[in-house]
Amino acid sequence: MEFIGLVLTLINATGRIYLGVVLGVLWMKIPQLAKYRKGFVNVTINFFTPYLILASMLNFDLNETWIYPFIAGLLVTAIGIAVPKFLAKVQGKEPPDPAEIATAAFSNAVNFPIPIIYAIAPEGLGVAAIFIAVSIIMRNTVGFWISGYKMNLDSLKKIALFPPIWGVILGIVLNFYGAETVFAKFADTSFGNLLFDIGIFMTLMTVGFGLSNFKIGHKDSLMRVGLTRFVISFGIGLVVAIILGLPKYVAIPVIIQMGAPPAVYNGLYAEKFNMNTELTSDVIIVLTTIALIVLPLELVGLLILFP
Repeated sequence: MEFIGLVLTLINATGRIYLGVVLGVLWMKIPQLAKYRKGFVNVTINFFTPYLILASMLNFDLNETWIYPFIAGLLVTAIGIAVPKFLAKVQGKEPPDPAEIATAAFSNAVNFPIPIIYAIAPEGLGVAAIFIAVSIIMRNTVGFWISGYKMNLDSLKKIALFPPIWGVILGIVLNFYGAETVFAKFADTSFGNLLFDIGIFMTLMTVGFGLSNFKIGHKDSLMRVGLTRFVISFGIGLVVAIILGLPKYVAIPVIIQMGAPPAVYNGLYAEKFNMNTELTSDVIIVLTTIALIVLPLELVGLLILFP
């Protein structure tokens, strides 16, 4: 019975994820729909992502477990900065391009991991939300430094105005007041749950948008970022979770987010800071595709290690 349960969970998780991504790819293949890509992404980021974070944090015990995703978020950035530089030195190659460092240091904390976590460990979504907050802050502070810019008022403004950050802030406030708030009651209704499911599929579709232009380029960067994200960062998250004996609802979101492919938003930052947009796009698309291919194996391993 346990084996059957594992198989059903795996089919449900991967089926929903692949369906959402495929819908995103198909959307971009239809010219009449593809022209609305920007508006679709804006609605997802400005409304559905904050809603997902808010709803995820309602029943999360901040007192006990916030430290784990907080440290994990810092580690991902540190690993992403150090490992590509080390690998390039070992290879005898030139230091990595800032665009490569950015893709290695800032993983996909929302679009890719959240639907996976929701499918196999929904009680861990609050943990994932803390990781998201750290990622956003690091992206708009350390990320500026990587891009060659100093921390300034503009970066602080980006943090303050980024809707998912407000999802985290309001989530902490509502978490403090408990399940009796108006929002908590709304999120628990059929309509509130429907909005959550729609948000999950919309985040997956935004992943599919990028995969419609698949091509392999910048192989050295792909190798270094791939090792950083999928081997080093994922491996550290996995080993630490096992050694510390973290419960499933903490271990799974931390491991999945630490080992996620590069964030889609690296492309937007590359354009803003005149970084190598072609390298950024190639690394994001190829490594996201690889992550989707190995996803079933990853989920099987996690479900066995953290039942």
